[in-house]
Amino acid sequence: MKCIVRAIPNTITVFNLLAGCMAIVFALRGWTDFAVYCIFAAAVFDFCDGLSARLLKAYSELGKQLDSLADMVSFGIAPAALLHNKLNVLLSDRITGGFDSGLVWELWTFFPFILAVFSALRLAKFNIDDRQSHRFIGLPTPACALLTGVLVSLSVRGHWLAGWMEQWYSIIILSALLSALLVCSLPMFALKFKSLRWRDNKTVFIFILLCLFILFGALIFRQGILFAMAVIFFAYICLSFIRSLFHKKINKKP
Repeated sequence: MKCIVRAIPNTITVFNLLAGCMAIVFALRGWTDFAVYCIFAAAVFDFCDGLSARLLKAYSELGKQLDSLADMVSFGIAPAALLHNKLNVLLSDRITGGFDSGLVWELWTFFPFILAVFSALRLAKFNIDDRQSHRFIGLPTPACALLTGVLVSLSVRGHWLAGWMEQWYSIIILSALLSALLVCSLPMFALKFKSLRWRDNKTVFIFILLCLFILFGALIFRQGILFAMAVIFFAYICLSFIRSLFHKKINKKP
């Protein structure tokens, strides 16, 4: 019975990995919505495997390593494949110009896979960094993947928020920016409650209230859930940055 209980978190992690594999295939086929759905499913499985491990007290070194490998596929390679396909579409007319003129543009379409490289670095750093038990240092890979998926979905739908993604160089810039955020030293708060007191979880409570405000605003102005999620991810990054600056100013005071 004990072995079965210990296997539950790892089984959920395997579903995370399978969802990530499906997301990659869908992304490379140009089935953007299905790819994004699979990334979201992987994020749910990623949350549930950690939750089940805590509730069942079924921690293991195998589970830790398996989780990182699954996250690499679902939140590293899958979003990179989405951006690769998007860039491939934007540069399709230049790629078909012949071997001499099209090869350089063809190589540019692989630039988004830098996101997969930096996701691997991010996950490796996370596994050996004791400072990240109650907070993150750099953008978490699930947040990066979900933000990428939401932006690509919005661009496919022609939403004004992602209109800038219709320029090929914007995908290059986005890939580089997200890669930098993954490995930067910016402290980012985790959505974990130390208790139910306001004093212990001010940032988390403020962020939850902000998320509700954004969702309510998106509902009123009929912008859709994808728009709300994109704004929420941007707000998460900005709030983490502001919080970091605030703490630095406090620490500098004599």
